[in-house]
Amino acid sequence: MRSSEPMPGNPWPRDMVISIDENDALLVRLLFVRAAWGLGANGVPAVVGLGEVGTGAGRVIGSSRLPPDVGFAKADYLWRDEWERSWERFDVRDRRVRPMDARQREVLDATPDADLGAAYLIGPSRFWSEGIDEEAFDRWNHGLFERTIQGHRTPLEESPERRALPALVSAWKTGLTNILQLPFAGDFAERINANYLVVSEETRLDAALYSRALALPSIT
Repeated sequence: MRSSEPMPGNPWPRDMVISIDENDALLVRLLFVRAAWGLGANGVPAVVGLGEVGTGAGRVIGSSRLPPDVGFAKADYLWRDEWERSWERFDVRDRRVRPMDARQREVLDATPDADLGAAYLIGPSRFWSEGIDEEAFDRWNHGLFERTIQGHRTPLEESPERRALPALVSAWKTGLTNILQLPFAGDFAERINANYLVVSEETRLDAALYSRALALPSIT
């Protein structure tokens, strides 16, 4: 999101660029798995439409069940490990693109295309497909998508970023470039580093809560 043309009276700084991600496929998938298998909360909030973790989400999760040959302890450990690793891609310390050296190019040329695709594909491991009702997941995920589309139909001046613009500009001046919205229930906000702010939908849609979230300092 940015202002592409100079407009008299436009409060949005022309060079301010903010990226909004409202449906991160990897994190959304892991959140569904956690609820569907009744895994521990692990310090992660409950999710919209799936109820409290461990209490079951009824028909929303369909026939999803923890595979009997996996076991709760193993599944819970693997989930926590993948959840933590999934956040590493947001820890961008250096955005500069550098040319490959001769050794890197040699390795790249010798690697089959199929292996390259697997190496650079960002997504949940196949482990999280077992025991998951894909139709139930698609229904829930489609509901999140519909909420996003509905929000995009509002006039520009009523968008969350415009309504909290003073706080957004201040946050941008401290390095903020990305807003990640996750389907957490209730008010949630965390500035995970200088570039990224993670918020729930409820927080982002409430101008006061969003402004408060944008004022949070980075935890790193």
